[in-house]
Amino acid sequence: MIRALALVAALGAVTASDSKDLDRALAGRVPGKPETCLSNNRISTPQVIGDRILLYRDGGRVWRNDLPEACPGLNDDVIIVTEVFGGQLCRNDQFYTLQRGGGGIAGPRCRLGHFVPWDRVAAAR
Repeated sequence: MIRALALVAALGAVTASDSKDLDRALAGRVPGKPETCLSNNRISTPQVIGDRILLYRDGGRVWRNDLPEACPGLNDDVIIVTEVFGGQLCRNDQFYTLQRGGGGIAGPRCRLGHFVPWDRVAAAR
């Protein structure tokens, strides 16, 4: 029981709704090898899952980024502002959040983790 509680605490606040959103986004996909950086010119605005997971889309591929620590105030109703250097998003790059309609007050700085590609499973012939 204590281990289960520790695991939940380590994963951050993931609600049942967040879990469903994550399952839906990654359904039919398998993870690949984690990468340190992504080219910024092809990825979409991230989808927020709880306070520790960001999902970026690049065509048919989904990139999952598990933040090293929970990001206070991270939810699906914020604007994410990422500091990009050299045209790439990289592990340990920082971002902050802005509340929509919140007067432009920045939230705390948070760090990105590794980028894990999730690709569709090829259909068997």
